Amino acid sequence: METERTERGETQRARTRRPVDLPVVLAVTVTILCWSSNFPTIRFVLQQYDPISMSVLRVWVGALVLVGLAIAKRMPLPALRDWPLCVLFGATGIAAATLSLNFGLRSLSAGGGAFLIGTVPIFSALLAWAFFHERLSQRAWLGIAVSFAGVGLIGLGEGGVSGMHVHFDVGTLFILCSAANQAFYYVFQRVLHRRYSPLQITCYSVWVGAIIVSAFAPRLPALLLRASIGHTLAVCYLGLFPTAIAFSAWNFALSRARAAKVTSAMYAMPALAIAIAFVWLGEVPAALSLLGGAVALSGVAMVHLWGR
Repeated sequence: METERTERGETQRARTRRPVDLPVVLAVTVTILCWSSNFPTIRFVLQQYDPISMSVLRVWVGALVLVGLAIAKRMPLPALRDWPLCVLFGATGIAAATLSLNFGLRSLSAGGGAFLIGTVPIFSALLAWAFFHERLSQRAWLGIAVSFAGVGLIGLGEGGVSGMHVHFDVGTLFILCSAANQAFYYVFQRVLHRRYSPLQITCYSVWVGAIIVSAFAPRLPALLLRASIGHTLAVCYLGLFPTAIAFSAWNFALSRARAAKVTSAMYAMPALAIAIAFVWLGEVPAALSLLGGAVALSGVAMVHLWGR
């Protein structure tokens, strides 16, 4: 009898155990690899492009790729009443986030930038608490405090020490601005989820973002003529892979699996960004920056696991 019960229990567990969704695993892997390569690629491109011109070329490449995808899927344009929100999301989640990231990485290392972008869940939790009345536990507030302490260490580590003076890298504030704008985009797009798919929202936002950043790039034609082919192709890579392909793969993964499981893969981004930057650019973050990154991600993990 005991053997029969054991066999019956094992059979029941085998039935309830979900098989691995290989397409989701592949989509998440592609997304994390693309987003991790984002930081060292920006650092490389900044050798010849200014932050604004790079943003314009990058967003327009992504926008054109998404136009092709939208035509293939026969995607309709948003309703007239939703255009103000699409403009808002394009201005924050695409234009402002991209510009701030590029300006921040002028002085920050790729690894430091990746650690700081990892604070997006912190800003998302604060926005959801402030505007959607989502409750945060005491552990969540402690995690938020720990994360921002880590941010301070990153800024000091990236700024460096000269003599008796410790410098705070202002690029840290630009990256935090990028993270806050991304969080705003992720949190508030929920008001459109009943009418549009995540892919549609991404397309509309990127198209609007491309139009907005175009107003700030009078130097782009001259830079295209002067820059090396390698640097220009790197900008096109940013528009094709970390923007168009990664966002599309991310949306696919979120449509097939729980968000908590999918987003937990983002903890691998800083390590991958540091590895790529070291192999490609010979870049190594300062020890204090690495310590701050570990502290910041610990705070994010506290909010993610125990916050709500």
